[in-house]
Amino acid sequence: MIVMDRENTMAKGWSHAVSTTNDLEELDRFRMRVGAPPQALHLGNRPHLDLKLESRERALGDPEVRVFERTADMLRYLQGLERHHAKEKRQPEK
Repeated sequence: MIVMDRENTMAKGWSHAVSTTNDLEELDRFRMRVGAPPQALHLGNRPHLDLKLESRERALGDPEVRVFERTADMLRYLQGLERHHAKEKRQPEK
């Protein structure tokens, strides 16, 4: 699933889009779907897209994307997912 902030706290007019599973293929397909250039994809600890202008507007209007009003809210959501997945991995199967 792709999540994004409505507007990046540190860069007005820009949004981050992130795959909840850090799936690079999912991010790249989304990048192409919204018409963002290849340079929008940033790798690293948390791969993401930096979106602006038309690609940002298309992404914000995509019904499959969960949009957070604040960057901090999006990051908190992602951290919660990571904690949940880590907890699932630690629990033995029954």
